[in-house]
Formats: sequence, structure tokens, C-alpha cells
Amino acid sequence: MIPQQREIMELNDIPKVSIVLPLYNSAGEVAGVLAELDRQSYQDREIILVDDGSTDGTREVARELSTGRKDVTIVETNHGGASHARNAGVEKARGQIVFFAESDCVYDESYLQRAVERLDSEPEAGAVCLTGAPLITRSTLATECIDIENKVQHRLLNQGKIKPFYAWVYRREVLMKLGGFDEKLFQGEDKDLFDRLESAHYAVAWVPGVNWRHRRDQTTPELAKKWFTRGRTRILYSIKHRRMLDILKTMGPFWVAVLGVILLIRSPLLGGLVILFVVLLFVASTLKVMRIAWPLVERKRNFLGYPVFVMTRNFSMAMGYSVALVMILVRKIEGREIAWNNI
Repeated sequence: MIPQQREIMELNDIPKVSIVLPLYNSAGEVAGVLAELDRQSYQDREIILVDDGSTDGTREVARELSTGRKDVTIVETNHGGASHARNAGVEKARGQIVFFAESDCVYDESYLQRAVERLDSEPEAGAVCLTGAPLITRSTLATECIDIENKVQHRLLNQGKIKPFYAWVYRREVLMKLGGFDEKLFQGEDKDLFDRLESAHYAVAWVPGVNWRHRRDQTTPELAKKWFTRGRTRILYSIKHRRMLDILKTMGPFWVAVLGVILLIRSPLLGGLVILFVVLLFVASTLKVMRIAWPLVERKRNFLGYPVFVMTRNFSMAMGYSVALVMILVRKIEGREIAWNNI
């Protein structure tokens, strides 16, 4: 059935949806992610593969896989980051709706169908948020804690206590008015675009439930490395939107803990009290999440490690923020431009 749908779509001059997929050194993933997108039940679409200056043969693999396919377009750019690649894809997009796919996500077969239907039913919406969940292949402290947080987010969304806070499917005309992704950002670029969407007073449609699953690292040490990088690169988003309080909330406990460790040398009692204060701060800050998630989680013992998980994430990101601030200061002294690829 799907091959017949694709053949009909190829006769269409203008597909309704453009799927933009940025690729960077993803030679081993292209075939799988293309097959993943082909599973979509909605077929009035084109697929735009954007090679972001790969050096591992991604370009050649993409060309081979797209041979003979009129529904696939390949865009080749110099390496400029995911934001640059997505904008390059939008420039080639012909559809009214743009879906920014990611190679590390597994999408429900009806993902695109649900997105289009929701946008069609809500003409005032500039984008649609389809909620998802982590793809868990191992039961670890990290995966169980991520699952706890995901359950809390879904519950709060369903209760109307929080609003959708991200989107990967946009109307193309809205993207053009917003100016696309900020190419100076490497982390938080999706949040930045969403913030500008809300500031422009566009409504956001919402499809509840689990519509996709995100592949994530499965252990806390693996995630800690990513959180460090996220903090180091997300600083530009925080500065752009003047989220100084967020930076202080992240960096404050870390540096207070460092102070406590230093004080241990001179005054073990005082240093111990400072460290205990930081630990209790994290326990207290996680109680609200734990209270909401308690009836949703079967293995209650997972809550015992949740404060440790949150502390590890906070400290990893705080170290990333700290390194980034130093590098930004150095770049300013040197009179050099500050961008995602030089901090």
C-alpha cells in the first residue's frame, strides 16, 4: 500500500508536507532513518536530506539511497550546525507544513497524519506539539529517572497545568516570518524558535500521548557528558533570552558545593554543613516531582536515586556553563565573534 501512495505523491507538483532531516557524519544511520520516515502512513510529502558537511561518506550514502526517488531531495552545505542545516532544508521545502525530523528518534506510523490533521483543524495554530517519550532499552538509574520526569510532564500537560513547550512541526509561512532557526545557537535552538513563535502570538496545537520515542544514552555517566556539552553550548540561548536566573539556579548549587569542599580543609564542620545544605536543597527540589509521579511509577525504589540523578545533571550542566562563561570572556577580550562552534 505504501509504495502505491508514494507513486501517487510523486505525481503531485507540490506536496503538502516537507520533511527536513539534517545529517552530519551519519553514514551508518541514513538507511534506517529513511526507512523510518517511509513507514509514515501520511504520504503527501517530500523528504529533504540536508548533509551538513559530513566527512564520513554520508553524502554518498544519501545519494545512493535516493537514486530513482522523486520524493527525496538532497541538499549539501558546509558544516554549520543543525540550525544552519534545517534552514537550508526549509529554503528547498515546497510544502505548506514542515516537519523537522531527527535521526535519533523513532516515530509512530501515524505521527505525521496526526500532526497534519491537528493543524488542519486549528487554522490559528502556527505549529503543533506531538508529545513523546524516551526509548528505553536498559533499566538504569538514568533511564528510570528520565521516565519519571516524562510521566510527570505528560500528567501536567493532560491536567492543563503546563502548556506545550516545544514543536517540531511548523507551518512553512510561519517559519519564514519568524526567520527560521538562529544559526548562532547549537543548544536551545528549538526552544528559541518556539519562544519566538509564542512571542509572535501564534497558537500551538497539541497531540497528546506517545507519538515518538527518543534514543538516549542509557547510563548516568554517558548522560553526564552530554549534560556538560549542553550546558557549555546552551549558554548562548540563556544569554540571548536573558535567562540569568536560570543560569544562577544551575550554577549556584554547584559552586556552593565547591565552596563546601574547600571549607572541609579548614573547617570540616562548616564544610560538611554547606555540603549537607546543597544535598537537602536537591532533595527538597525533587519532592514535588516525586509527589506527582508517585502513583504513576510502579517501582517506588527508583525514587531513592532520583535526587542523585538531578544533582548529577545540575552539576554537569553547571560545569558546562562555567567553562562557556570563561570562553566567552576570552573571546570578548580577543575581540572574536561568539558562536556555538567556538565555545
